[in-house]
Amino acid sequence: MMNHLSNVASLRSIAQEGVILPRVGLSVFETVVTYVAVPLGLFFAIALVTYAFTSDRSKKSKSSAITTIE
Repeated sequence: MMNHLSNVASLRSIAQEGVILPRVGLSVFETVVTYVAVPLGLFFAIALVTYAFTSDRSKKSKSSAITTIE
């Protein structure tokens, strides 16, 4: 009888989904890199690429029909 109960208990634990096992947390350095340095790096990289592609246009169009009256 006890053998059957242990088998049922083991089958029930196998059938569960999404079991979260505790593990070691992030260190302070890993947390800062993951949540501060990486997002800031991506932000500045995207800003640099955007500036590089749009800076040439702003230099070429010094006189515009909107800003000058002839």
